[in-house]
Amino acid sequence: MKNIVLCFIICVVVAYADTPWSPNVRVSTDEPWDTLNQGESCFAVFGDTIVSICNTAERGSVPVAPYAYSFDGGQTFTQIPFTDYSTGIGWHTDPIIGFDDSGYVHMLIQYSAVFMNHYLSKDGGLSWVDTTRINSINGADKPWWVINDNEIYVVWQRTDPAWDIWLAKSTDYGASFSDSMIWTRAGITAICMDEQEHLHLALVQGFASGHLFYRKSTDYGETWTDEEHLSSTFYIEDYGDRAPINSITARGDVVFVTWVDNSFNGSWDIKAVRSTDGGTSWGTPFVVNESTDGGQCKGWAHFDVYGGLHVIYYHTPDWPVDSATSLFSLRYQYSADSGATFYPSIRISDTASISHDRFLGEYHVIQSDSQYLYAIWTDGRNGDDNDLYFSKALLTDVATMEYTSPTYNDSLALFHVPTIWNGKVVLEITQQPYPVDIKIYDVLGRVVRHLFTGTVLSPMQMTLESKDFPVGILFLHGETEHGSEVTKVVNCRGR
Repeated sequence: MKNIVLCFIICVVVAYADTPWSPNVRVSTDEPWDTLNQGESCFAVFGDTIVSICNTAERGSVPVAPYAYSFDGGQTFTQIPFTDYSTGIGWHTDPIIGFDDSGYVHMLIQYSAVFMNHYLSKDGGLSWVDTTRINSINGADKPWWVINDNEIYVVWQRTDPAWDIWLAKSTDYGASFSDSMIWTRAGITAICMDEQEHLHLALVQGFASGHLFYRKSTDYGETWTDEEHLSSTFYIEDYGDRAPINSITARGDVVFVTWVDNSFNGSWDIKAVRSTDGGTSWGTPFVVNESTDGGQCKGWAHFDVYGGLHVIYYHTPDWPVDSATSLFSLRYQYSADSGATFYPSIRISDTASISHDRFLGEYHVIQSDSQYLYAIWTDGRNGDDNDLYFSKALLTDVATMEYTSPTYNDSLALFHVPTIWNGKVVLEITQQPYPVDIKIYDVLGRVVRHLFTGTVLSPMQMTLESKDFPVGILFLHGETEHGSEVTKVVNCRGR
């Protein structure tokens, strides 16, 4: 049985991150059960609901995976210590979390390096109604996954006695899994799915000296292309980071991979390599971060639904890292051209602070929906242990600030539309001298309908029927060559 103890509401805001990132909100609680150093976080977003799960530095002695949720878009968070005593293993580690197409929460917890369980919640994590064993053979480490509607794909490194890469697949929302070995190599995996539902898999094998490989599946994991060697790698562990963690993201024909590497000037950097033909051929690896002083680690890359590419990473000005004095901050870089170039970094975290433990976690991720870009990470600003913090930024504001003059958002006024839909809805499109493209997205960032494309020589109207669109939160996204605009609507009478 799962053990869920009393929860507490937290809303702490201090100072300001770099514009347009919002002031940081504390995710971690400060109650008696939490004297832990929280790190290695994963989170997911569905409408105004944000759910988070993380690891702790004390996972070997304290059987807890701190779970948090927000039902108000990240203004406040509630954190609950999740423990599954039925496994007989106290070591809760390498957690992952996500939403399916119904808004239900799926969570993976690895128990020691033995097995992984899948958990399902239909109420935002207040209760867990289903538990399923994922791997059929003991030995599991460093899992990652993709959730696509009713499907779940999990990859991991099997450990002892064999070392290889396995894939588990569920087509019934995690009620059952089938698994098989897909790669005779071992190491740290990263997996993503593009909008064509092709799976992309990256693998860092070995460190200090190692190699980066890539494979692709166009048939939902049934078969995989031959491996492609993308780069040699070199990594040195130090205080605050202990693995050359990699990430992978894909949009259109572009596949983008990052990893942590020491080969450029001896300290950590976020290196990347990209393909512009769907993974068939690859360019030359390069360093993403513009500052190579000190160290950059825990990089994560993510394409939003409009094609913007976002990368986060930790920065410390010191190398080697000093456990007592080295300060860590979370930084962010944007690319408007799918990773061909990047704009200078800005800081997401309100402050730079030390880490109270060598373990800051191996990964922290970045996510987006049709309106916002989101980040959750850990730092030690509270002075006693490492805690999770949250921030978000409007996608339009990120783009506006970094590479165009701020002449749009409200001032652009591409269209006007009621924010509550119930029956007939009139969309008014304003006159524009440039071609306009308007689409509707759901909360998962999927295109619901392409409404209009063309030049608007005079103001025009379109009549929509709410019943032709999904119930719930939708986003209208309008774009011209000079800017973009997003409006959030609630459809009360949809299909």
